[in-house]
Amino acid sequence: MPRYYIAIDGGSSNSTGLLAKEDFQVVSRASAGCANYHVVGVAGTEKTLLSIIESLCSAAGVSPKEIQGFCFALSGVSRPRDFRSIEELLRRYLLHKRSKIISDAEAALLGGTARAEGIVIISGTGSVVFGRTASGKTMKIGGHGHLIGDPGSGYDLGIRALRAVLASAEGRAEKTKLTRKILDAIPLKAEDEIVPWLYALDDPKGAVARLAPAVIAAAEEADIVAGQILRAAAGELADLATFTARQLGLAEKPFDIVLSGGVFLKNPPYFDLMQSVLSDKISSANPVRPENEPAFGALVALLGRPTSSPTGKPDEHSIAHGD
Repeated sequence: MPRYYIAIDGGSSNSTGLLAKEDFQVVSRASAGCANYHVVGVAGTEKTLLSIIESLCSAAGVSPKEIQGFCFALSGVSRPRDFRSIEELLRRYLLHKRSKIISDAEAALLGGTARAEGIVIISGTGSVVFGRTASGKTMKIGGHGHLIGDPGSGYDLGIRALRAVLASAEGRAEKTKLTRKILDAIPLKAEDEIVPWLYALDDPKGAVARLAPAVIAAAEEADIVAGQILRAAAGELADLATFTARQLGLAEKPFDIVLSGGVFLKNPPYFDLMQSVLSDKISSANPVRPENEPAFGALVALLGRPTSSPTGKPDEHSIAHGD
C-alpha cells in the first residue's frame, strides 16, 4: 500500500497544496485563498486548509484518514503563540499528531535551493527574509506587515508610488510618469481621486501591492522617480538579507540567496535589480530563482530531501510564479 502525504503552502493571498507519495511523486494539486490567520482569522485559515485537503483527497481518490502526515507551511506563523493557535485548530480534527507546522518562508527556502544552507528573500504583497545554516540554525527578519514595514514588497513599491504621485500633483515634487501609470492601473481619472479610492477599499494592502508592476514599468521607461523608488526599496530589503547573512555566518563562503514571491518572479526587471544590489552588498552571495515551489519545500520539511527528482526531470516542481 502506498503511503500518502499532504504539504500545504498557505500564503496571505493564495495557498497551494500537494498530495504526494513518499517518493515525492505528486498525485494531486489544489489551491485556495488566504491561509494567514492574522488576515482571515483562525476560522478563515481553517476553511482554506480543509478545502485544500478535501480537494487533494478527492482528486486522488484517497481518504483523509489514509494520509500519513501533513506539513502546513503558513504565512503569519513565526511566534510561539502562532504555532499554538494552528495546533489548536488541527487538534479539533485530530490532525495534530500527524502534522508539522512551519513558516511559509522556511518552505520557500527548502524548495528554493537544494543546498543545506542559504537565505530566501520573499517579495510578494509583503516581504520577509529567512536564513538557515547547515547545522539548522535559523533566523527570520522582517515580515511584520505593511503597517510597520515590509520593505521591498509589492505594497512598499505601491505606497511609495502613491506618495510620489500626490507630491507631484501638489507641486512639491517633480513630475513623473508614475502619475499616468498609477492612474491607469487603478483606474482613476485624476490624482485627487486617489485618497477617496484608497480609504474606501476593503483590502487596501492588496490593492496597493498590485500597483507594483506599474512602478517597475515606469522605471523601465527611465522615469527618475520610479527608478529611485525601486532602488530604495530593493536596497532596504537587501540590507535585511545582508544582516541575516552576517548573523548566521553565511557570508564567509558562497551561498544561495533565493529570490521568491510574485513581485520578483513576475517582474524580471525587479528581480535583476535585486540580483545586482545583493551582489554589490554580499560578494559571496549567489542570488537565484527558486528551484522548486514552496509547497514542494513543505514536502521536503516533512519527508527529508529527495535523493533525485521523482520523475528524473529536474524541473518537475519548478516554480513559474509566486504570491
